[in-house]
Amino acid sequence: MNIQDKITLHVGLDDTDSTEGMCTTYLTHIILNKLEEIGINAIGYPRLIRLNPFARYKTRGNGALSFVVEIDKAQIETVKRIVLENVEKYSMFDGVNTNPGVIFYEGSITDTMREYAINAIYDIYTIEYAEEFAKKNNIEYHKFKKGRGIIGSIAAISIDLDDVTYECLAYRMPENYGTKRKLDEDSIFRMNDETYPETFENIDFEQNYAAIEPHTPCPVLYGIRANNPQILEKARKIVVSYEDIEGYRIFETNQHTDMHIQRNVPIRDMKNTSCYEFSC
Repeated sequence: MNIQDKITLHVGLDDTDSTEGMCTTYLTHIILNKLEEIGINAIGYPRLIRLNPFARYKTRGNGALSFVVEIDKAQIETVKRIVLENVEKYSMFDGVNTNPGVIFYEGSITDTMREYAINAIYDIYTIEYAEEFAKKNNIEYHKFKKGRGIIGSIAAISIDLDDVTYECLAYRMPENYGTKRKLDEDSIFRMNDETYPETFENIDFEQNYAAIEPHTPCPVLYGIRANNPQILEKARKIVVSYEDIEGYRIFETNQHTDMHIQRNVPIRDMKNTSCYEFSC
């Protein structure tokens, strides 16, 4: 098998979690583990893309996930099966706003797709628009319930990231979901002392608490954000957990880049569903 026979497959997923649990990053982690077990590894880091913060129907943080694999043609259906089976197995379908969407795209990202992606961060798309866009651009899509997740899934594979940050997420064992997280707070403060400013937003100094710990019943034990992935390897080894950790995953992301802020937009053209910066 030579390199000409390889296929670049982009995978996007979104809208699988709810306020009651799950996290699309964790579902992506599960899928990547399944693929790694059969010798298929993602190219680079999986991506966590924060979309328009004003999206009305977001499940929690309005983040869509994507990853890229380079595989033989014969492996395409295997990858698709693993992705779809796990989305169907783990998505929080009881959530009112949980409407998962999955997309697959072969080949290179086009300028039209990049434009779609930036507008998904600036503006609000309908499911119908995303579906029509997918059809016109040879993007295979799968809708669960209403399938709103296809909107973010297309954006997550398509967006150009000129400015990036990284987040290392540690995941809990399933039997611990919904219980108080058992982290050594002193170790988190020590981690911050040793890695800041390359890591950031670890501590809320005004309230004097560790900000890396979520307060929802989701699978995430903690998340450390940083300017580069190397420092995250050091940071996570400093944090002490008194509960077993299922695994870790580092994501490339547009968090803390102000990508959603539009500048130099005339006031007459501003919308109440977008973010702007302007001088008076």
